[in-house]
Amino acid sequence: MTARLGDFLMLQRAKRPRRSSLLWLVLTSPGLIAALVIACSDATAPLPTGAIAWNPPARFALWWQMTESCSGRQSDLRAIRWYVVPSATSIDFEGEKVQGVTLGTDRIVLADAFKMNGSLVRHEMLHALLRVGGHPRDAFLVKCDGVVACVTTCETDAGGRPTPAPSAPEISPHDVATRIEVVPRQPSASRDDGAVAVIVSITNPRSTSAWVRLTPQAPGDQVSHTFGVAFDYDDDKRVFTRAYDWTEETRLPLGPNETRRWVWDDVLPEGAYGIRGWFNSDTAQRLVVNVSP
Repeated sequence: MTARLGDFLMLQRAKRPRRSSLLWLVLTSPGLIAALVIACSDATAPLPTGAIAWNPPARFALWWQMTESCSGRQSDLRAIRWYVVPSATSIDFEGEKVQGVTLGTDRIVLADAFKMNGSLVRHEMLHALLRVGGHPRDAFLVKCDGVVACVTTCETDAGGRPTPAPSAPEISPHDVATRIEVVPRQPSASRDDGAVAVIVSITNPRSTSAWVRLTPQAPGDQVSHTFGVAFDYDDDKRVFTRAYDWTEETRLPLGPNETRRWVWDDVLPEGAYGIRGWFNSDTAQRLVVNVSP
């Protein structure tokens, strides 16, 4: 393998963060996870202070396709004008500190520290595709849940997630039918900079709310993995990296027939890979993916 794969391994080797979050692990640091705020505004709003024009990398094309797919909306990515606030972890916008903001339907501004955060970027792409203000629940917490970030203000604006009664039925991780999808289906190291996304999803099989009883990582451990993914060199005995999310909660709430998703996305060099996704103690069928030149 090349030095590019070495860079990939350094970025994706999972480390346990210092606090619980149900966001995907590649959201840089726990402090930034807690601060994640995203916004949208009208077409005439001026650019935030310090914003400069920016040309995004090729992998944004895959992220745009993913957002189009989950939302059912289509538009031309080339119509979007991109801006970044250099050396910033947040943007001062209308009295708030946010990590990204969509102005109208064709201007997106990102804080420098988050400009390659797929989940946040796709959130802003969804605003541009929907062409409406606010965070419609059906788009942000249903169709595109997990594909786009929706926390703090977004989650509240969308009406929040359903919370089962404490006495609601409990189901096991094996009941939620863990699934894995790789996009694009035929990855190429030369297309979109070799961008690949792995989507791990679960669905509540009940038409009523339920709790998923989580299994700790070890007896007496206070931490349980939720979603995760592992990669190998087309040899399941040679796992070279994994990424995962985790929580200190003992149960995960699910609304009636609710689907939750978690996304890993980065680049994969040319080669064959075995990819296995999981949710807690339930593992999806291992897929073999060939990344062409």
